[in-house]
Amino acid sequence: MPTFIMVIDDEPLICRLLEHQLGGAGYEVVTYQRYAEAMSELARRQPDLILLDVMMPEISGWDLCRQIRASSSVPIIMLTAKDGDEDVIHGLTGGADDYLSKPFKQSQLIARIEAVLRRSSVPPSRQAQPGAQDRAPSPPTTRPPTPTPLPPNSSVLTLAQRGSHTSRQPPHLGAHLAIARQQRGLSLLEASYACGVRWEFLQAIEQGEFSFVPQHDLRPALRSYSRLLSVDLAPYAIPDERKPLLSLSVRIAIIVTLLALMVVTAALVLA
Repeated sequence: MPTFIMVIDDEPLICRLLEHQLGGAGYEVVTYQRYAEAMSELARRQPDLILLDVMMPEISGWDLCRQIRASSSVPIIMLTAKDGDEDVIHGLTGGADDYLSKPFKQSQLIARIEAVLRRSSVPPSRQAQPGAQDRAPSPPTTRPPTPTPLPPNSSVLTLAQRGSHTSRQPPHLGAHLAIARQQRGLSLLEASYACGVRWEFLQAIEQGEFSFVPQHDLRPALRSYSRLLSVDLAPYAIPDERKPLLSLSVRIAIIVTLLALMVVTAALVLA
């Protein structure tokens, strides 16, 4: 049986990213955006580990952690944008087993999970599901994770072909942006503040997971991020904004024609 991880986070995008990243690593992942649903599931089925967001709208992660600890010893890793010493102490003394600040790298998250599972005697489940190695990301290392290649059937964003005479193609857009950010010494959170784009969107873009970014936010996010990092988007085929099927002049001509036909029809009827 694969290791069962429960995610409690009110942010839908974070839940989707964690489902994709941890599911690809061989874990069974169930996400909840409301704490009441999570507690109901917890009473029915005990997970092997819980990833718990601190900033919840209905109840703080600290309080929810204490509630869980009152009836369960399940390992808990707190996820939060706060990384001050007082917040870390608050989380660990409240019953959490570990503390991970947002934004976090996929390799760092998996390494923390496996370390907590080892301490709690729950075997990691990287090979838990048959064929998981075919879709799992590279094992965690101390190096930054390699962004996930863009799926070949993706219609959101594809790499432009530079011509048959070119021997090498540039890296895909997500990798290009990640390299440019790292060369400037920026964290995802710093880049998010600088360009005004949510760090979850930047992380998804860098990993090539463009479908995780809402369609109406993707192009503005790419423009803002590329300007910040001085990355030229010209080599990359980005779909144009949706255009009306008919131009304004054609639509006016059709309306005028219809009005003329209505006048002629009315005149014939009255004659």
